Amino acid sequence: MFALLLILTGCQLLWSCPAECTSINEPVPILKSVAEQLSSGSYLFSFESADGTYREELGIVSTDSKTSDDDLEVSGIYRYINDWGQEVEVRYTADKNGFLPHVRYISNGEAYKPIRIEPLALMGTHS
Repeated sequence: MFALLLILTGCQLLWSCPAECTSINEPVPILKSVAEQLSSGSYLFSFESADGTYREELGIVSTDSKTSDDDLEVSGIYRYINDWGQEVEVRYTADKNGFLPHVRYISNGEAYKPIRIEPLALMGTHS
């Protein structure tokens, strides 16, 4: 009797596992990947995958004229689909003042185009 109960419990656990449980280790194809590194240390990278995940980041190195120290200013965006099917978008900046994220949930399925950062134009505005 105990063995039958154990077998039925095991079967219930298998049946209750959603389809996502079986595909968690499957690789997600990368649709686009870009990376640029400048000699100044500034950089740009982005990628987009088939599951809707997207990330883009720009890092600008600038030199403080008073201290001759290098500062790094980072800005970026990433998006993904959460467990409830909502698209989550996080835009952020990070610099000497800290990390500042802005989170937005997109639940109505609106189309959203990725931001386009022109690295050479932006880097020319920093010394």
